[in-house]
Amino acid sequence: MNKHVYSDNKLISPVKSVKRFIDDGSGVFQGSKRQYISFIHTINTRIAQYGLNIDEHQIEDTGQYITFLDIKFCFDHNGTLQTDLYVKETDARSHLYFGSHHPNHVFSRVVYSQCLRLRRIINDDKRLSERIDELAKHFLIRITPNKWSVIFVTRSNH
Repeated sequence: MNKHVYSDNKLISPVKSVKRFIDDGSGVFQGSKRQYISFIHTINTRIAQYGLNIDEHQIEDTGQYITFLDIKFCFDHNGTLQTDLYVKETDARSHLYFGSHHPNHVFSRVVYSQCLRLRRIINDDKRLSERIDELAKHFLIRITPNKWSVIFVTRSNH
């Protein structure tokens, strides 16, 4: 990839940022949708000899979220990065069952760690509060006694 893609300054110049995780990648491309499609075609032509192909890509306008792993992100109209949690429709949110025989501290840490995960992913306090409320409802319905969810959701929100 480095030899056929990244070393070509003219080809890579519209790419302002690239982030990778194993076989997933995301980045910022400065140009039109038509230029981006042409860019992807050129990349695929160059890497085809290695059996590689970029077969999934997503282009969105300013303010429209794109997903990457468990994060949704976009740039708002001020150019500020906005992040949110992405949950697949098929996600069962199958956390540790409260009726299992684990020590009590394990259950409280599951709730707390999930709230901290939201804090790390979401960069807007209002959106964070909404997602924590959703998570609390999930825990109250499916997993933990009311008092634990309330205590640990409140702790992680500060």
